[in-house]
Amino acid sequence: MKYFFYSLLVVLFISQCRHKEENPLIQFPGKPGVLSSIKKEHESLLEQIHRITLFRDSAGLVAIKLNDLMQHHFKEEEDFALPPLELMSLLASGKIPEQSNEIIVLTQRLKSQLTHLSVEHQLISAYMNELRQADSNGSHPEIIEFEKELHKHANIEEEVFFPAAILIGEYLKLKVAIKP
Repeated sequence: MKYFFYSLLVVLFISQCRHKEENPLIQFPGKPGVLSSIKKEHESLLEQIHRITLFRDSAGLVAIKLNDLMQHHFKEEEDFALPPLELMSLLASGKIPEQSNEIIVLTQRLKSQLTHLSVEHQLISAYMNELRQADSNGSHPEIIEFEKELHKHANIEEEVFFPAAILIGEYLKLKVAIKP
């Protein structure tokens, strides 16, 4: 994880060292989207929890609450927390999107909502504990696998994705401030 941050900082620093004429503004149509790999992981996790909601026992009932929370949480992440990550390869090539101010707003919102997102991760974890307890007899082994994937996903978001998105916003603030 540390190496990812160091690599990102080096790439951003190197792109800073180019001549201004080599850093043209480019048109980025609207708000960036969510990287397809992250979007697919969200979809996969939602598919897994949806299958668990179909269980006809207490685990299925708990899974319904967890599914609702995860859908809400993933929508929030995809609305403002994760879209800046789509710009990483563009920024690494030394280009700056014309809509930098809009992206900066997204990353400022992320910074202001980090505690909220973290609390939602904790709530998801609490529902996951409740789900495991509802399956105390171990009749649904897929719950344990789902929990591992979900825990790994949340850790990557908190340790890599959210800080990287914030770094992108901070980088763009610097670039916009020194633009002629």
